[in-house]
Amino acid sequence: MRSFSKGDRGDEVVDIQIRLSRLGYNLGPSGVDGSFGDATGAAVVMFQRDRGLFVDGVVSDETWRALVEATYKLGDRLIYLRSPFFRGDDVKELQRNLNTLGFNTGQVDGVYGETTERAVREYQRNVGLQSDGIFGPSTHAAIQNFRHLLSSEASAIYPDPHRNQDSALSIFENRRIVINPIFMQDELEGQARASAVETNRDLGIRLGNLLELLGARVVYLDGDAIGSFDGAADIYIEFSLNIAEEEERSGSAVHYDDTFDERATRSQVLAKILQEELVCALELQDLGVERTTLDVKPGQAVAAVRIKPLFSSKSDEMPLLEEEILRQKIAVAVFDGISSYLQLY
Repeated sequence: MRSFSKGDRGDEVVDIQIRLSRLGYNLGPSGVDGSFGDATGAAVVMFQRDRGLFVDGVVSDETWRALVEATYKLGDRLIYLRSPFFRGDDVKELQRNLNTLGFNTGQVDGVYGETTERAVREYQRNVGLQSDGIFGPSTHAAIQNFRHLLSSEASAIYPDPHRNQDSALSIFENRRIVINPIFMQDELEGQARASAVETNRDLGIRLGNLLELLGARVVYLDGDAIGSFDGAADIYIEFSLNIAEEEERSGSAVHYDDTFDERATRSQVLAKILQEELVCALELQDLGVERTTLDVKPGQAVAAVRIKPLFSSKSDEMPLLEEEILRQKIAVAVFDGISSYLQLY
C-alpha cells in the first residue's frame, strides 16, 4: 500500500482511523471521518511509539502491518505454522493463555513460531483434540473453558520466577475431588430416569475432565455411596437433576451438607459460589442455596454439596438437557466455582 499522512482523505484513511479507534487512540471530535488531520496524525505517532516503530506520523507498510496485527482478537482467524510466521495481538493472547495453563510458548512476542506451535499441539493432546498445531474454533472453544482461571492470571513470560506458587493453576494440584453423578429421586421411571442418570453422569465426567487437566485427583463414585470411598477428599460433589413438585418452579439450586459444624461453613461457602456461577452461566431462575444431609462422614470430605442445575421433569427445560453446549456450560460453571473456592482456602 502507499503511505498515508496528514492531508490525505479516502476509504483507506477511514480504515486506518477505525483500527486506531478500536485500539483506544483518540481521534479528536471528528472521529472517523476519512480525513487524515492533526488528531489522526497524533494518534499514529502515539501508536508508533507504543509499538516501538519509527515515529514519523506516517502510515507506511510497516505501520499499517502493525495496525492490522494489533487489531486481531483471539478467534478472529485460523492460526498455524507458516512462513512468514503469523504475528499479532491474538497470538500474544494465545501465548499468555497457554503459558498460564502450563504449556510453554516461551517469550510472549506475538509470533506463532515453532515453540508456540509445539505448545498448541501439547495442549490439544491434553484436552482430547486432534494434535495438529492449528489454532481454530475447536481449540479456541477449549481454551475458553478456562476463561475464569485465565482472567485471574497475568503471566507474560514462562516460567515466571516471581509467580505466586498459590496461583490459580497450582491450587488444583493434588486436590482430591469426589464426583458422584447420582439421581436421588424415585419419581421418574423408564426412559425419563435413564435420561436423567445419563445427564448426571455426563456432567460429572465433563467436570472431571476439566479438573484433571489442571492436576486435580478426581474420584468417580458413579452413584455409589461415599461410604465406599476410601480416603479423604477436599470436595465432594453430587449431580442430581431436580424434580418439579410445583409447575411454576424452575431453575438451578445447590444444597450443602450441614451435618457437622466443621464442614458446614465451607460447604455453605462452596454452595453459594457454585450457585452464583450457575445462575450467571445458565441465566435461569435462582432457587438459592439450601441445607441438606449428605451421606458423608467426618474426615471423608472438607466440603460437600449437591448440585441441581435444572429440572428433568420440566417440559421447557428438558430439551436444554440434550444440548451439549449447555452441559458444557454447567461443567465450566462448576469448575469456575471450585476454582474460586480453592483460592479462598
